[in-house]
Amino acid sequence: MLSPAILGSLRIPATAAPLAPALFNAVMGQTVEATLEAILPEGLLLRLADGKSLQAQGSLPFPPGSTLTLKALPLPEGAGVRLQVIRATPPPSPALLAPLVLGEAAPLMARLQSGGDPSPLAVLLRSLVQAGLAVAEQPEAWSAWMKAAMKTLADPAASPAESTFHRLQAKEGTGWFELPLPWAPGVEPMRIWIEGDRDPAGCASETVHRVFLSVPFSALGDVRLGLEQRDSGLRVRLWLQDPGQVAALSAGLEAELGSLGRPVDLQVLALPPGAPDLRALAGGSPLQAMG
Repeated sequence: MLSPAILGSLRIPATAAPLAPALFNAVMGQTVEATLEAILPEGLLLRLADGKSLQAQGSLPFPPGSTLTLKALPLPEGAGVRLQVIRATPPPSPALLAPLVLGEAAPLMARLQSGGDPSPLAVLLRSLVQAGLAVAEQPEAWSAWMKAAMKTLADPAASPAESTFHRLQAKEGTGWFELPLPWAPGVEPMRIWIEGDRDPAGCASETVHRVFLSVPFSALGDVRLGLEQRDSGLRVRLWLQDPGQVAALSAGLEAELGSLGRPVDLQVLALPPGAPDLRALAGGSPLQAMG
């Protein structure tokens, strides 16, 4: 029989929790179930199946509410108990967060392709599909599709499942959208994270707006773009798998951005291998990934 993989390890020193050894004497070497109640400054708060609370030292890469299966083992020389995590089940995601967890590009595309949707976005979709790959080189097509799709996803009449999620995000000054690319079926969708915040002093005159995009390209691969707008100027970060591919374009990009009439700070950076998609980074305000 194969031994289960150890997903993490915690410890309960006898000096820190005198009752811990007695609590686990009956199950030493066996498994127990516990719920991760909270992340504490010096460890974790666990709740056992019988309702007892227990503090353990260490950290785990699981969110509060996760159900853990733990194997209890003695520490050397009676120093306490070691808890090996051999199974972890994350808490169920609230239904309102389904667009973030499951994505919203596929449901939106399915509705638009159903044939019975007479909305402006459906009409735009059909025209883009007919135009084919040629539209991928037309900035106006990207702009029109992004605006129309984002408006549709936030409309309760057009997107009842997604709109509540977007209304709640708007109250926090953030926004998340996944938009299918009509001219590139089968690829990852365009992902957009929007956030706004103020300076630490709460000065209304220094409101900061940030937009992060991730877009898959056939030639460039996964491309990430970050834009930060302040009164002092515009910061732009472009992450590419191979930054050298656009070295010749950097001067043109900077000149075009400079035509907006404000100082521009542009950097082209390497996208680390295995970097998680933007969905894994979104969820906090502010995202603060501009470097």
